[in-house]
Amino acid sequence: MHCIGVDVSKQELVTFDGKTERIFPNDRGLPEFRRFVKRTEDAFIVFEPTSTYSRKLETLCRTNHILCCQLNPRVVPHLRQVGRGRSKTDSSDAELLYRYGIERGHNEASELRQDSLSESIQARLACYRVAQKARVAYQGLHEALENDPATPRTLLAEIKAEISALKNREERYLVAAQRNAEEDEQTGRRLVALLSIPGIGPITALTLLALFRKYPGATRSQIVALAGLDPIQF
Repeated sequence: MHCIGVDVSKQELVTFDGKTERIFPNDRGLPEFRRFVKRTEDAFIVFEPTSTYSRKLETLCRTNHILCCQLNPRVVPHLRQVGRGRSKTDSSDAELLYRYGIERGHNEASELRQDSLSESIQARLACYRVAQKARVAYQGLHEALENDPATPRTLLAEIKAEISALKNREERYLVAAQRNAEEDEQTGRRLVALLSIPGIGPITALTLLALFRKYPGATRSQIVALAGLDPIQF
């Protein structure tokens, strides 16, 4: 297999194949990177999942049945420290990912599978978080303006109405995600089991549920890192 390390960012993919570092735009469908991969026989891609930025790469690997290794986000900083300890020059993250793939990644290689239920739950949770972020921003704005005597009462009323609307929107997204999970009997039972754990609310439960479905071979620590949870608390 020909290993390709890929460092994913919002705008671009930085790749390293053992010889050359290349940069491809991280745009819809990844046409340039797809053509490059097609020219590489038996490609094997190593990358770090980075929230929404790596979705295009994940989709490419899934639809084209390309073997890949998705590294725990906590691994790369350690690779960076080790790489710099061995060399006088700093290595790019793409090169570090390539080295990991050559040394150990083949044992962790797998094909990504499509899980429509997981994707649907994560999409609704993403909408929930956007609405929540907007509500918190409006609440901060309302608090600041409320203490200013020059602020028109009508404006404060409009902001309060917007906050209420956003709260309702959050609730609708959350309920839709839960109903989505309950459409599958086994997934619904797993959701109930997660919610029975002290300290685990619906957002964390749904997040964990979607990740466990999406990455069935992941370890507990990998899921915790992907979910952005505190490894001691959870």
